Amino acid sequence: MIVTTTFRHKTQDCKLKSYVNKIVANLSFYTDLINGIKVTFETDSCKKGNAKCGCHISLHLLGKKNIDIKVISSYARDAFDLAFNQINNRLKNSVRHKKSPAIPSHFLALRN
Repeated sequence: MIVTTTFRHKTQDCKLKSYVNKIVANLSFYTDLINGIKVTFETDSCKKGNAKCGCHISLHLLGKKNIDIKVISSYARDAFDLAFNQINNRLKNSVRHKKSPAIPSHFLALRN
């Protein structure tokens, strides 16, 4: 799983980058399904003095449609947390979890 973190418009933050890498590691359960994750931070300023930070997470899945989430918030970390929660929820809804092999019913009947 390849993780790329990009900062645009002077939003570079080393602590935030290490936080992102730590949180993205929580997706290790899905590593066989994820080709790569791209996290991009940028400043979104509509009015002077009212700059907000945007976080765009693009999740590249193997054999499935990519998941793209963009969130704008007052703080970069908040934007990332909100976007990551949305990614996590979308993954849970769209990707089947690995299940343990089912026990055939005739084996269950033998136990009784």
